[in-house]
Amino acid sequence: MEIINGGPEHVDTAALIWAHAVTVRDGYDEVPSLEKARPGIENALANEPSLLLLACENGEAVGFLAGGPQGTDTAYINYVGVHPDAWGKGVGEALLRALPDALTTRGYKEAQLLVYVDNVRGVRLYERLGWIKVGDPAPHPRTDRLEQRYSFSPS
Repeated sequence: MEIINGGPEHVDTAALIWAHAVTVRDGYDEVPSLEKARPGIENALANEPSLLLLACENGEAVGFLAGGPQGTDTAYINYVGVHPDAWGKGVGEALLRALPDALTTRGYKEAQLLVYVDNVRGVRLYERLGWIKVGDPAPHPRTDRLEQRYSFSPS
């Protein structure tokens, strides 16, 4: 698996991966359109220094990580998405293992993210890779599902 730094030309690819992932994760009846999925990815990358990492298998993107600044030294990771066809193949772990170098290169000292507490696979992965819980879970403003904030320092 190859992890590459993505650019604006990869936004649609990331958006489609996310659309497929949330469809399966959240039990949607149909995959959200690219037009619905794209704005979230664009917003995550709107401020510099932004992060867009893509995990590629046989030349095809199967996962991505996207985020940007939250303050001066902290990156907020808006998305860690893996296409459902690649679940269980270490894609998310590969992206998260590539993150420390990406953070350092962009001048970040830490990263934070939110994960639904009922996303057991995600929670296990973050905790296994050294992400630390910050505060108590809180309801997501749109879905009311509980989310937990996590923090990670590459040093």
